[in-house]
Amino acid sequence: MEGIFFYWIMWLAWIFTTFMMDKSKKRLRVSICILVSILLSKWYVVFSTYSINMTLLLSLFLGYYLAVNEGKFKLISFYLTSLTITFAYAGIMLFRIYDPVWFILDIRFIIGAFISILAIYLGRATLQRYSLYIIALCQGEVLYWIVLGQFHYEITFGTESFLDMLSIGCFIIFLWSGIEHFILVVENSIVKLQKPTKEKQG
Repeated sequence: MEGIFFYWIMWLAWIFTTFMMDKSKKRLRVSICILVSILLSKWYVVFSTYSINMTLLLSLFLGYYLAVNEGKFKLISFYLTSLTITFAYAGIMLFRIYDPVWFILDIRFIIGAFISILAIYLGRATLQRYSLYIIALCQGEVLYWIVLGQFHYEITFGTESFLDMLSIGCFIIFLWSGIEHFILVVENSIVKLQKPTKEKQG
């Protein structure tokens, strides 16, 4: 069932931010964004024969917002990187139509895993990885349907399958960031334990 992963992951994300994050403006903003994304997922902006999912528009806006407001990002290299991942997404989706035999697993998991791994590898900080993934996926979805527009009369940008891929990839980045944080905490704990030992030996 398309869309089920999006709703499950988004509700889990809302529960995590509401009950497990420290009280702050950041927590409030993230919680509101998650709820708005869920609410807008069934709404579409219609232009002639084109329908655009409101969550896709919101996600694209948030991705650009993160990229522009994070001063550490070099915008030109960042955009070129996101463009590379954009073409990767569109390429995989188009190749699936041309030769679907190669895709044994669900395309949502393939895209979610592959594109998020690219974002993790090419991005340095966690926010940059989220931004790269969200922008690339949204741009790739638009590019994919523009190509298919030559063969279809009515086009929907941001299908329920796309929302699943969006949430699955963000969840993978979240898990990876959690693992990195855990390793950092363990390393710091080991260093703190080693310091008293060295002082005693000295």
